[in-house]
Amino acid sequence: MRKSKPKTSIIIKSKDKAIKVRGAKNLFKFTAEDGKSYNLTFKEKAFSEFYLELQGNGTEAAIHAGYNVENSRGEINRNLAASIARENLTKQHIFAYVTLLLTRYGFDSESVEKQHLFLINQFGDLSAKAKGIDMFYKVKGKYPKDQLEISLISKYKNASDEELEDIIEGKVIEE
Repeated sequence: MRKSKPKTSIIIKSKDKAIKVRGAKNLFKFTAEDGKSYNLTFKEKAFSEFYLELQGNGTEAAIHAGYNVENSRGEINRNLAASIARENLTKQHIFAYVTLLLTRYGFDSESVEKQHLFLINQFGDLSAKAKGIDMFYKVKGKYPKDQLEISLISKYKNASDEELEDIIEGKVIEE
């Protein structure tokens, strides 16, 4: 009995979806901004690119990237696609590639700070742009975190349910 070679395929991203092509290695290698090397499957690469093209719509990105998200009737299971997208976006190598692409597209701290300075000097109504810059700063952690929330979490994280109930009901007076 002859052993056959395992079939490999790559995914080439077209305008609307990813297309499998047989006969190539199935890894995409890149170096992230932190200097670390990462490997992505071509499906993960396609997901990352579609994620940005579709303006952060992970569900659609998973569908377009070629993930098997059909149910037994052949219908697209959007909940499954959303679950795959959430899982993908928690993977360090996918997040690193998305960050690298954002930097290549000009969405890095320096570019946004320049746009922010430009915006400050504008006189027109640029509320949408201001909101986008605000969101960018929040994502990048440029705003100080709500110190009250952090201190409360750290203060009560080891408290038992009974102790928390007593505090809520006012039975325990904090110093």
